[in-house]
Amino acid sequence: MRKKINLALVGSNFALKGYLPVIENNNNINFKILCSRNVKKIKLTNRYKKLKLEKNWKKIFKKNIDLVILVVPPKIQEKIIKFNLKYKKMIILEKPISTNYLKSKRLIDLLKKKKIKADINLTFLNHPNFIYLRKIIKNQKFGKVLNYSINWNFVSHDYNIKKKTWKVQQKLGGGITNIFLTHVLSYCEFLFGKNLIYNVNTSIDHFKKISFLKKIKCEVKNPNNISGNIILQVKKTGNQNHVLKINFEKCSAIIENKSKDWTKNFRMKINNKLIKFKKSNKYNDGRCDQIESLIKQFLKRKNYERLNYCLNTEKIINQIKH
Repeated sequence: MRKKINLALVGSNFALKGYLPVIENNNNINFKILCSRNVKKIKLTNRYKKLKLEKNWKKIFKKNIDLVILVVPPKIQEKIIKFNLKYKKMIILEKPISTNYLKSKRLIDLLKKKKIKADINLTFLNHPNFIYLRKIIKNQKFGKVLNYSINWNFVSHDYNIKKKTWKVQQKLGGGITNIFLTHVLSYCEFLFGKNLIYNVNTSIDHFKKISFLKKIKCEVKNPNNISGNIILQVKKTGNQNHVLKINFEKCSAIIENKSKDWTKNFRMKINNKLIKFKKSNKYNDGRCDQIESLIKQFLKRKNYERLNYCLNTEKIINQIKH
């Protein structure tokens, strides 16, 4: 019988919305500590009467904790990763790893050197539609991939109300490159192989001394002469619209999500035929399904593949000037 994992969750907002429902449903986890700067505002059910609420994240590392999940801004995350080098707790991160590529690379190199088990939440790499796509690309069921295009538009709440937070500042690990392009380039490498961006066009807005990238177009090359076009842009209202089209030698495939939920409502067609996937209504937020998959696979995974995907992406983003 597998020993239960003693877990500490650090964060609020998405920590409670995205991770807490998954932790509640995992019988292999002992949820020991919730660490948040807003502990006084957090209301938990009676189930968590014995749960320790902590405000200082440094204190959790001195407790009997096996796994620490971080759902915090990149600037704080890099401090916690560095602090954990002494304690060597298993750790799951959110992207980006830190506020810039060089810091991220050094931190990941140190995690590897000290053999600290670590993983990162790259949502679409745990999504059944994208996993299926990867299989048909690898087995060349429809021939080789010739090219692909990605168009993803979305609402940025903080940008639309001109709120100065880390989420709108690239230097703090925010902006559409770190929050959205990281997702896209990670799943492009997952599907097609390592990315090489050779042409970038951007559209910038300025407010409160912030240069905010509101639209980006990228031309990408992948191994085996696969070429891609990526367009990401912010819009003011409505649901996000995320479309990936792949042209194979024998046919084309399209995967599309036009809904408020980032992951729950994807539809896939290959050669104009709808591919049906089992729908999950287990969680209110579709991203919880991918987090559940991440946590289940975490203990089985023996390498740093996902962290390497993120690191490769951060290296590319570091080269984009705007």
